[in-house]
Amino acid sequence: MKNNGRSYIYGLAALLMALSGGTPAFSKDQAPKNIKEQIDSIQNLIKQKGGKWVAGETSLSNLSKEEWRMRVGLNFKALNAPALPELAAVNPPVSLDWRNSNGSYVTGIRNQAKCGSCWAFSLTAALESYILINRNTPGADLDLSEQVMLSCSGVGSCSGGYLEADYLQSNGLPPETAYPYTATDGDCSSASTGWQSSAYKIKSWGTVPQSPAYIKSALVAYGPLPTGFMVYEDFMHYKSGIYSYTTGKRLGGHAVLIVGYNDTENYFIVKNSWGPGWGEDGFFKIAYSEVDNAVNFGMSTIAYKADSHNPFPVPDVRFNSEDTWARTAPLFAPLLQWK
Repeated sequence: MKNNGRSYIYGLAALLMALSGGTPAFSKDQAPKNIKEQIDSIQNLIKQKGGKWVAGETSLSNLSKEEWRMRVGLNFKALNAPALPELAAVNPPVSLDWRNSNGSYVTGIRNQAKCGSCWAFSLTAALESYILINRNTPGADLDLSEQVMLSCSGVGSCSGGYLEADYLQSNGLPPETAYPYTATDGDCSSASTGWQSSAYKIKSWGTVPQSPAYIKSALVAYGPLPTGFMVYEDFMHYKSGIYSYTTGKRLGGHAVLIVGYNDTENYFIVKNSWGPGWGEDGFFKIAYSEVDNAVNFGMSTIAYKADSHNPFPVPDVRFNSEDTWARTAPLFAPLLQWK
């Protein structure tokens, strides 16, 4: 009877599998969570860990993990560029936001779409800010061609690239109209003939050590900085607040643009390239603590050097000491003469 009973059970199981297409159904615990459940779970973990950010449904929340991986694409390598002068000795202000420093020197949010070209967007966004700062034209509607960076520079492709700015020094980038973004590798021959005559260039560039102190000082001295970090699944659901890693698997390296910081709450302000429907209208804040953990924020940070005859304007910010800007400004003179 035992054998007959067991055969009956096995037969019934086989019949149920056949009726369901040969695949056993998931139990309730095994079934994949829907987006709302995922976000609720992340939000609960944020609270448990004392995090200061809010998870919610973003323009990327409903995409597959494969599509998420298309939104990253930074590769890491030792950069062949000089290190910046010693910046940690400079006494920076308690906060800085290049979006609001006697005007905005940060251009609009872009969308890299289904292409791992974050590196091109980071480098291009930094060049746009560099031009606005160096020419002292806050709020100018400057939109340069990420596609030229992607298709012509040889620095990378939709499969990933590096934060390397030699091409911006030798060739530069033209306005977006010279080669509108296609979210594909494209071909440099598709760019408008003679685009080089309208290209914007940098004088030179260098690397910034991976520490909050160096990054803050470089932000004050040189303007917004291209940088990299590791993205995890929870980051796709970032809505607001000060991000710190909470849960999820690693998706890959990602390049962004640091545009400010705040010492009171210990965070950097960052411009992303996932469109305005993600994060705080396309921007996010990230805790200083994420420099020293698996997120590795601040990897491959670089800065662009301005012409020595046209230094950056002084941002209108408060300092974290009793010194006035008139007393601390001379400290920045050597930085602005960096070669």
